[in-house]
Amino acid sequence: MRRQWLLGVTCLLLLTLGYRVRAQDSLIRALTRQLAITKTDTGRVNRLIDLANASTDTNRVSALQYSNEALALARAINYKPGIAMAQFTLGRAYSNLNNYDRAVSYLNAAGDGFSQLQDSLGVARVQSRLAWVSIQRGDYATAFELGQQSLRVAEQRNDLLLIRQTHSHLGSLHILLGDYTLALEFLTTAMDEHERANDLRSVCRTLNALGELYRLKGDPEKAQNYYDKSIRLAESLQNPLLRAEAESNLAAVETEQGQPLAAIRTAHRSLRVLLAEGAYEVIAWAQTVMARAQLATNRADSAVYYGQKSWNLSRQIGYKEVIRDASQILAQSYARQNDYQRAYQYQQTFIAYNDTLLGAQTRQQLTILQQNAKAAEQQAAAILQAEEDQRQQQRLIGALIGLGLLGVVALVLWRSNRQQTRTNAQLRQQQAELKAAQNQLIQQEKLASLGELTAGIAHEIQNPLNFVNNFAEVSVELIDEIADEHHKPNPDPQLTDELLTDLRQNLQKISQHGGRASSIVRGMLQHSRASSGQREPTDLNALCEEYLRLAYHGLRAKDKTFNASFQVDPDPALGPVQVMPQDLGRVLLNLYTNAFYAVQSRQKTTPTAGYQPEVTAQVRLENDQAVIRIRDNGTGIPAALLSKIFQPFFTTKPTGEGTGLGLSLAYDIITKGHGGTLDVDSHEGQGTTFTLKLPT
Repeated sequence: MRRQWLLGVTCLLLLTLGYRVRAQDSLIRALTRQLAITKTDTGRVNRLIDLANASTDTNRVSALQYSNEALALARAINYKPGIAMAQFTLGRAYSNLNNYDRAVSYLNAAGDGFSQLQDSLGVARVQSRLAWVSIQRGDYATAFELGQQSLRVAEQRNDLLLIRQTHSHLGSLHILLGDYTLALEFLTTAMDEHERANDLRSVCRTLNALGELYRLKGDPEKAQNYYDKSIRLAESLQNPLLRAEAESNLAAVETEQGQPLAAIRTAHRSLRVLLAEGAYEVIAWAQTVMARAQLATNRADSAVYYGQKSWNLSRQIGYKEVIRDASQILAQSYARQNDYQRAYQYQQTFIAYNDTLLGAQTRQQLTILQQNAKAAEQQAAAILQAEEDQRQQQRLIGALIGLGLLGVVALVLWRSNRQQTRTNAQLRQQQAELKAAQNQLIQQEKLASLGELTAGIAHEIQNPLNFVNNFAEVSVELIDEIADEHHKPNPDPQLTDELLTDLRQNLQKISQHGGRASSIVRGMLQHSRASSGQREPTDLNALCEEYLRLAYHGLRAKDKTFNASFQVDPDPALGPVQVMPQDLGRVLLNLYTNAFYAVQSRQKTTPTAGYQPEVTAQVRLENDQAVIRIRDNGTGIPAALLSKIFQPFFTTKPTGEGTGLGLSLAYDIITKGHGGTLDVDSHEGQGTTFTLKLPT
């Protein structure tokens, strides 16, 4: 029924298109005539603001000009409502032009003006727009808080326009946070509200957002269906920018569905319009889509061309997500061209941005989770306090009225108890939602360890690759010398034998270091696979040594100045142990990373003459148990905090540097997944030892 209704609306649009376009032009002409005949200065300010609002979607430069004129005139006559409103329209105009710093400056000024005027609805409109700007800048926690504040005021004042705008913003926000269920709920509500208001531009944008939701969710058919609807609606509205935005997303889906040639044609159409409109963020995204499609058709040169354009533009405007994607495409494209040096450089950039974005998103989701939990606690406390106040009042009334009204008091208490039951049910539901969100963060923490591992692998794999390249170059020179000697009238057999011996040794070295690089790649692939949950015989001595080395190189990849000594003390008597190697590897990587962080912190914060950072791992077979002890001589953990060290979301690191989930997950993997134990012994200022015991 919903699809049939939307189809009917689209058909009606096609019939009334000419009228709607003429109506928009007529509105601007009518406002221009009114401005010309308006005598009062305050009236002229209001007409200029109306013109800025009417030009927002059709001519962004004109909207900026009208807003500046309105602000100058309002300041000249000290018309405070006009000043605040002109600052708001300026903030919106600059945000549409992707100039977010100036947008935030004007929006904050508008918010202050509305607050002084005690205009709560004006403040809510500012908060809604600031939420949208925060989404574009990647500050999801701020966007979530501002969006919730704006929505509460809009619902209290029953401002339908602000309600549907805020629902759209929150839907887009939850897409970025990966909460597709809640995103679909917000966007579906926003779609109904836009349709009832006959706001077809917002319907077009919401269709595009729904397509993006299903594309990220892994349902390309539904995504393409929504993109097609958005494109048709944009065509009927004669809005080339909306169509180009939808086509850039459609091209990404076409590439994912194995239609790169169609994606190239679609992306070309999109880029022609976007470049003319100056929509820089969408241009950077569309160029990345084009580069990926070119790479899918084995056109590495074209992929490099578009990937480099996207990389340069996204760095200029600070679009980190596109910098990450463009770096990955450039690394793959240069590898296809056998330019491994550039491929390696861009792969390092991809890893750095991917780690940064993943960590930032995890921290922002944690912030939103904490905000929800705090709000739920405050709401529950307020309800319980209100219930207690009501009960106190009821007792007083009962004492004054006496036994004659005992039945009435009993009835009131019964109703109070029923309300209390409902309150408890709401609190349990909120706790369940909180638990679900925590589980989602835990899964992301598991993925975050892959970034640490990849940085270490990339740093370590460079050594065997350097050896391979060097020996290969020397081998080519040896072959040239053999060829020269062979073509001489009287070749020297002894010299030829010596050259062949050197060549054989070089090829053996190439094979040796190539095998080392191959083993590193196999280890990376094994770690990146999801755990099967099956235990397999594993050499714990080798596993501990490999992850210790990778953790060290992972930290060195971020801080070239850091150096530390590290070693593994193996137990030759310990045979293979039945464990889940991927899960145990994550535990070791987390403990090693924490150990190197601790010694690095001690070296920076309390430098001591002769201090040498040191991390060691000892493997032993004791009482039919495999025992792994990981020691460091870092900062140590205060005794008062040791009892909390394995609690979820508890961390001793500064704000923003840890989620507090790593040790909690490690404890669960060892105790629940392997039936072992994980203990900690630490002395503040001296170091820490973690002891893992696994049944053999």
